[in-house]
Amino acid sequence: MFYYDEDDWTTIYVRDDLATERLRDSVPNIVERTREARALVREDDYERLGETTATTEVHDSGVVLHFPREDRRGVIISLDREAARRLSAFVSQCATILQSPPPSAFEARSATD
Repeated sequence: MFYYDEDDWTTIYVRDDLATERLRDSVPNIVERTREARALVREDDYERLGETTATTEVHDSGVVLHFPREDRRGVIISLDREAARRLSAFVSQCATILQSPPPSAFEARSATD
């Protein structure tokens, strides 16, 4: 999990088994592409959908969630495929937490399956 703003990025959490030099070297490029990412459907295109609160990429071995905020800020979270099984509920819970100011004060909440 990474938080980024217009100028920098910060690691929020990385599992021990994923904390490698290759990941550390890859994150700056991932964050830069994320800053430039645009929603497939903008609110201006179809206002009935509303503002984009999250985007999802599903890969063979994991899922990446992006929670964009204003001013080229946001949060990137990766999950393994099993965790993504209940993706809809997870995205809703994350969006609720991320809407709580300030963005650097994340609060752990328990979820039930």
